[in-house]
Amino acid sequence: MELTPADLGDSRAIALFQMRAAQANASQRPSRRLRNALFSSGKSNFFIRLWAKETGLQGEAAQQAVRGVSGQLYGILFGLGGGLGLNLGIQSVIMGLVANQPIGAAVMGAASIAGLTLATQIPGGLLRRWGKTPLSDQELETLLQAEDDPLERSYLLLIREALLQNNLPATAQTELKEAIQVLGMALDRLPAAPAETAQRDTVSLRAEAASLHQQSVTEPDRVAAESLVRRADALERSAAAMEKSATLLRRNSLLRQELQAQLEALRLELGSTSTLGADAGSLAQVASVARGVAREADALATARAELDTPQIQKVGVR
Repeated sequence: MELTPADLGDSRAIALFQMRAAQANASQRPSRRLRNALFSSGKSNFFIRLWAKETGLQGEAAQQAVRGVSGQLYGILFGLGGGLGLNLGIQSVIMGLVANQPIGAAVMGAASIAGLTLATQIPGGLLRRWGKTPLSDQELETLLQAEDDPLERSYLLLIREALLQNNLPATAQTELKEAIQVLGMALDRLPAAPAETAQRDTVSLRAEAASLHQQSVTEPDRVAAESLVRRADALERSAAAMEKSATLLRRNSLLRQELQAQLEALRLELGSTSTLGADAGSLAQVASVARGVAREADALATARAELDTPQIQKVGVR
C-alpha cells in the first residue's frame, strides 16, 4: 500500500517536505526536530501562496510546508533566474548594441528567457514531486527515530503496518487510507499531553472568596470594601478557570487513551489480515470512530485556546 504526505496529517506531511528538501540539497541539513517545520515563522507572500498550490496539501499546512523549504526554493528562483537568466540577458544586450552581433544577441536572449522560465517552474515541479512521492520505509524510520511521543509513535507504527499491506481489496484499501487520514487529523488537533503542575484546591479558593465577601459586608470603609469584593471575585474566577482546566485535561487524557486504543486495535487487525483476510466493514468502523475522536479533539483544542486567552477585567475608577 502506498501513502503520500497528504495522507498522514499536516505535521507529518510538513516534516516529509522538509526531509525531502534536505535530501535533495546536500548542503541543507535536516533540523534536529523535523516536526518543528509546523511552527516555521514567516509571512505569506506571492511565491509562498503560488507554490503552496503545488504541494497537494490544504490550507495553512500547504503554506507551512513551503515555508519550511523556502530557502532552497528561493535559491533556485533567484540563483537560476536572477543569476543565470539576468546574466545572459545583459550579455544579449551587450552583443546586440555594443558588439553588433544580432545572431549572438538573439541566442543569448533566448537562453536568458529559458533560464527565467526554468527558474519559475523548477520550484513548483519539486514541490509536486515531493507531494506525490509515496512514503518510503527509510523516511518512516527517520520519523520514528525523531519522535518521542508514545501516541505519535503508535500512529507511525500503524503506518508501518499499512505499508506492508499489498494484497488488500480495493474497498478495504480505501477504508484503511481514510482511517489513517482521519486518525492523523485527530492527532494534529489533539492538544499535547500537558506537564503535571501543582494547583490550589478550588474548594479553599471559594472558601476564601466567601470569607472576603463576608468581610466586605461589615467593612465600614467603602474603598476597602470594594477592594475586598474585587479580590473575592478574582479568587472565584480563578477557581472556575481551574475547574474548567481540570475538566479539559481529563478529556484530553481520555481522548489520547482512546486514540491510542484505536491505533493499536487497527495495527493488530492489519497484522492479522495475511491469515484472516481484510474486513472492509471493520476498517470503515475504525474510520467512523476516528472521525468522532477528531471532532472531539477539535472542540477540545478550541476550548483550550479560549481558556488560555487572557481575560482582562476592566476596573472602573470613580
